[in-house]
Amino acid sequence: MKSHDEAMISPHHKPVSSSRAQWEQRISGALSARMERLSFEGCRRLGAQLGLAFFAVGKRRRELAIANVQMALRCNRAQATRIARRSAQNWGMTTCEFLHMPGASPQEIRDYVSLDKLEYLQSLQGGNGVILLTAHLGNWEALSARLAQEVALSAIMRPLSNSTAQERMSGVRSAMGMELISKHAAARPSIKALRAGGSLLVLPDRHAGPEGALLPLLGRETRFETAPARFAVMSGAPIVPVWGVRREPWLSNGRIEGRIMPGFSVHANDRNEREAAVIDGTRLVIAALETTVRAHPDQWSWMLRRWRDDDAAPAQEAE
Repeated sequence: MKSHDEAMISPHHKPVSSSRAQWEQRISGALSARMERLSFEGCRRLGAQLGLAFFAVGKRRRELAIANVQMALRCNRAQATRIARRSAQNWGMTTCEFLHMPGASPQEIRDYVSLDKLEYLQSLQGGNGVILLTAHLGNWEALSARLAQEVALSAIMRPLSNSTAQERMSGVRSAMGMELISKHAAARPSIKALRAGGSLLVLPDRHAGPEGALLPLLGRETRFETAPARFAVMSGAPIVPVWGVRREPWLSNGRIEGRIMPGFSVHANDRNEREAAVIDGTRLVIAALETTVRAHPDQWSWMLRRWRDDDAAPAQEAE
């Protein structure tokens, strides 16, 4: 599938050094070959160990994760460290499970990822389409692959700095049946997919950059992505949260539960109300995300720089 790969390598693409890219390519290639031969369970167990190893040696990311947890959840350092460590484990498991997908059969994916209330999602297909809201929580990659078996799925993805890794990840996602749309060229193909009655998957929980709305997330303002609410206003599609939550206990079970939640709509009566409606809708997106993160804090990726000092701005900017 060709997808929108031309847009995936865009003027926003920042190349990494050739030596680093070569090492990343070698490591990724060797790990991918190993993961394809393992089962999902084997990948999960190995990934948990890799996540712990990264947490131990990656001091900068480890300290960032611990600080983020302490700030957002108002807990002490010992509690934050436990949550951040398990979050690193989940990241490792998700990475290895993703690398296994080229070797996984459709039935293996169905057995590994359950979908709750699938009939509700199917009832929304057609018409204005549906915007599926998810996040870097649990295993969003396995969730996406499972959803693509049931609905016509397009997914907005952020281009990576390493073009080789980008091609590998795009290839896996396309092979799972997803149409890929670059974050940097998302508006037209996203609206087109929705108007065709399809489902649009969005992960707005990374820092949005200077164009994002300044809104509180878990108690601290950040630049948050408004695209889900904006697309909802433009298309009339409802926003439906869907989370790929990992079962407990992780190592002995760890399979993914796709939880499809009640959706909500974002409307504007005219152009003058559109921006206010987008902000109100984005607040609903944030509220849905916060509820799930608080319920499963050790499954969210805390190592990302979601809150930044240069985000400080007058509060009325978000109004």
